[in-house]
Amino acid sequence: MDPSPASGRTRRRLSRTLSRSRFSDYRAVLERALARGYAVTSLERFVIDGPQADRVLILRHDVDQAPRSVLPMLAVERELGLPATWYFRWRTAQPAIVRAVRDAGHEVGLHYETLTRLALTRGAPDGDAEAAATLAACRDVLRAEIRAFDERFGPTRSIAAHGDTRMPQLRNGDLLADQDPRGFGIEFDANYGIRRHDLACWLTDRSAAEGQWKDGIDPLHLIAEGASPILCLTHPNNWVSGARLWVARAAHRARGSGDRPPL
Repeated sequence: MDPSPASGRTRRRLSRTLSRSRFSDYRAVLERALARGYAVTSLERFVIDGPQADRVLILRHDVDQAPRSVLPMLAVERELGLPATWYFRWRTAQPAIVRAVRDAGHEVGLHYETLTRLALTRGAPDGDAEAAATLAACRDVLRAEIRAFDERFGPTRSIAAHGDTRMPQLRNGDLLADQDPRGFGIEFDANYGIRRHDLACWLTDRSAAEGQWKDGIDPLHLIAEGASPILCLTHPNNWVSGARLWVARAAHRARGSGDRPPL
């Protein structure tokens, strides 16, 4: 008898709950890149300056949950002297954490979810006219969000759209599509900015307990082959131990929703 979908989900949850911290695995990827002669840079620096070496590894972090998981990942990069760009949702933008990233000389930006947040409250727009009106209204809200983020955490040069699995039909990035980012007080959206460059690979982590990467890609194999440039997009909460992740989720629920911007 084939296992039911529910039993499969239960096994995955149990596997993640019992999983270990994997920041040493992340360090191994970075150390291998350095040993192979890669220049390791942040997403913002790469988008602005372009490739400055034959082999380039680009670091971007999206902080979706468990904000304290930022600190061990940041510690790895500080010890290796490497920069990265970090994008924080409102729920994860804890001042002490953001300040630690800034103090390390790294860049920060808003991981925005303006469109999907509204749709989760009011429902997805129905029809072209309502969709256009919703996009226009959300663009005004996003401008206010960016100003609020800047006031709290200092000037930002870029932002990045968050994808919400509860609203897969909507893309927060549509708010910046065909828009001049300067009208939002930024230089670029991370996803649109990086797509101006030809990447050898867009490498993204997964939350699987065994530490797989999306599409089964092996970063060590890419590095051994000398692929370049490689964008390494990680979510720090995917690397923390299962126990710490569940503690962070419980703490977030106890505090109540912090997803809304302080406007």
